[in-house]
Amino acid sequence: MVNSISNNVVCSGPYAGSSENGVFVAVDVSVQTSPNMLNSDLIENFNIDAGGFTAIGPDGVTSNVSPYTAASLSCLSEAELLPTTIGPGENAKGKVLLDLQSPSGTLVLEDWWTDSAWEWTYPG
Repeated sequence: MVNSISNNVVCSGPYAGSSENGVFVAVDVSVQTSPNMLNSDLIENFNIDAGGFTAIGPDGVTSNVSPYTAASLSCLSEAELLPTTIGPGENAKGKVLLDLQSPSGTLVLEDWWTDSAWEWTYPG
């Protein structure tokens, strides 16, 4: 579940730097996995990271830059981030940090395992 989306990110990580694409956007997420999620030999855990997101600008144009950058990995402290792997029957909460070109638009998250996608409007 997406709890909030903010483009007012203050970096707190020990190696924090500036956005490479223009602006950091934090997606605050809560995740609860099923104890029975391992229904395939291919799925060992669940994760959401910046690489699964696509940004669409306020002009309706899909961004061609990756929201997953070295800067997005070092901006926040590890304690603030969503864990990189979440196992069966676990609850987790944290932020997924995106490095985007625009402070507003639409975010799309695609899950290739379930052939599902979700989208959210983010602030400007």
